Amino acid sequence: MALIVPGPASPVLSERLAQLMSLPRAKVNYRVFPDGESYIRIEGEVKGDVVVAVQSCSPPQDKRFFELLQLIDASTRAGASRVIVVCPYMAYSRQDKVFLDFEALSSRIVAKAIEAAGASSFVTVNIHSDLVLSYFNIKALNVDAFRVVARQLLDKDLVRPLIVSPDRKRYPEAQVVAEVLRGEASFFDKKRDLLTGEITTEEKMLDVEGRDVVIVDDIISTGGTIANAARILSKQKPKRIIAVCIHGLFVGDALKKMAEAGVSEVVSTDTIESEWSKISVAEAIAEVLQGMLEG
Repeated sequence: MALIVPGPASPVLSERLAQLMSLPRAKVNYRVFPDGESYIRIEGEVKGDVVVAVQSCSPPQDKRFFELLQLIDASTRAGASRVIVVCPYMAYSRQDKVFLDFEALSSRIVAKAIEAAGASSFVTVNIHSDLVLSYFNIKALNVDAFRVVARQLLDKDLVRPLIVSPDRKRYPEAQVVAEVLRGEASFFDKKRDLLTGEITTEEKMLDVEGRDVVIVDDIISTGGTIANAARILSKQKPKRIIAVCIHGLFVGDALKKMAEAGVSEVVSTDTIESEWSKISVAEAIAEVLQGMLEG
């Protein structure tokens, strides 16, 4: 038998997966001690069962990550035959390689810790860099949710949609969304200072006037990249600008920053659960999990 073990960061997604896959959910006793340390205990045995531990590692990343390790460890101690980790948003995936001398390779540390805790396999959603998957010795799969997002955008009755990536690297994702929406795709070029983190975006004229523009990215963190692109687009008189992402971190004044730059609506998925999580990735994850459970 298989069952869902929900982590404290992903209760809604866990419930959606359980319903879609007709799987029971284990009861998890979760609390925080007065000094801030987390406590996790699985209520009841799962001996011989396949556990699907669902926990996103959104801010506070370090705490959420340690809770994930606790979920894995508790599951193995409760007798799980194997533990499939579903980590919709994997923290530290942007630190996928060494950019400056003597940096920690953080994404590799995360991968090795998940393995060491007892995970049998790993599933994530739109990981920032596929290179991170190579740091796992266990089976590690990446679920692409951009088509799921695009299908949901069909309900918005977009006018001559132009799908824009704020970074050339994410242009293929913009093309995928444009294909589903039967629109056009374009991109901006951006540069990041490795020491200060400051982002600059090159000005570019696009065919925008009177059209709905959808800026798509995998992660919206501080909102700076989206805001830069929106400011350039706003000068070209679009009908409206919608910012869409898979992982909505929205750190600090990110939402205010994007709104002031001309973004009228922000949409994200439930990889990170918030009031902006208007699209669910549960179906895409369930499809992958079904194959793993049957295999």
